[in-house]
Amino acid sequence: MDKILTYDEFIALAKENYCKGGDSYYECWGTSEFNEYVDMFGPITKRDALSMFHLQYEIDKEYRATAWW
Repeated sequence: MDKILTYDEFIALAKENYCKGGDSYYECWGTSEFNEYVDMFGPITKRDALSMFHLQYEIDKEYRATAWW
């Protein structure tokens, strides 16, 4: 089973993946947002976090593509 991340671990991982979608979480999530997410959806593992970052990266990529169009 994957290790459950604390807020500090989650933010450190977001910083490590800053240019891969982690920027939104690193810049915008405080402990309140993290705790609300955990309360609503359950604990966040490293695998979950990397998936969240990847999804955010893909969304941002679509926004950038639309801006160029």
